[in-house]
Amino acid sequence: MFRFRLESILNYRKTIEENLLKELSELKKQLAIEENRLGAYEGTRDIHIKELGGIQDGSGGKILFIHIGEIKLYFDYLDALEEKIKVQRRISQECQDKVDKKIIELIDAVKKRKILEVVKERRYTEYKRDMNSKEQRLMDEIGVNRFIRDRYVQ
Repeated sequence: MFRFRLESILNYRKTIEENLLKELSELKKQLAIEENRLGAYEGTRDIHIKELGGIQDGSGGKILFIHIGEIKLYFDYLDALEEKIKVQRRISQECQDKVDKKIIELIDAVKKRKILEVVKERRYTEYKRDMNSKEQRLMDEIGVNRFIRDRYVQ
């Protein structure tokens, strides 16, 4: 019966790989959330910039009279929104960096597992070769014994 003496290490490496896959999945979900949030901020900013442009050039279809204080509030809001976008970009980039780092860890774990699997396969091939050789010797011995018995024992 074939027994790979490093089987427990191979199983451990498989477990590590599975855990890294789970962690990578969670990090990718978080990255998607952060990128969606960034997209929402940028979309809101773009909408308000278009609204402000329409107010300023009067292309909104109506002639509006807006107090300069209201326009200043609009610009202050857009500045605050731009700051949120900067912060969100930084958060998204940090999430992307974590994903990239986890991918590198996963690749390393896969390499380590595959190395052990190659070793296991080689050992199994050697085991089969040895077993076939032993079986052939046994069959040869049985054949010789049968020949001797048939030839000399009659």
